[in-house]
Amino acid sequence: MLIEQRTYQLKPGSLHEFLRIYEGEGLKLQSEALGNLIAYFKPETGDVNRVIHIWGFDSYEDRAERRAALSSNLKWREFLSKAGHLVTAQHVELLTGASFSPIQ
Repeated sequence: MLIEQRTYQLKPGSLHEFLRIYEGEGLKLQSEALGNLIAYFKPETGDVNRVIHIWGFDSYEDRAERRAALSSNLKWREFLSKAGHLVTAQHVELLTGASFSPIQ
């Protein structure tokens, strides 16, 4: 399994607004396109102006196809026009499990 961890840095004070918009409009669209949402986090300590989400894919090719489908979805683009301005930076990591990891 290929794990994608995305961290979105948000404008200070916009976490609740971002989560409200995402849960109401973005979550369904993203879940339908990407498929395997493993976790979605908001920090309670440290830098609290961010969200971290983790997605699982069968392979690099599966990820590329699913992300392309999401990017071409007009409803997703509408969501981005509402929530995108709240994101100031993003960091993406693609991860694979070590031989002893519970997630392979």
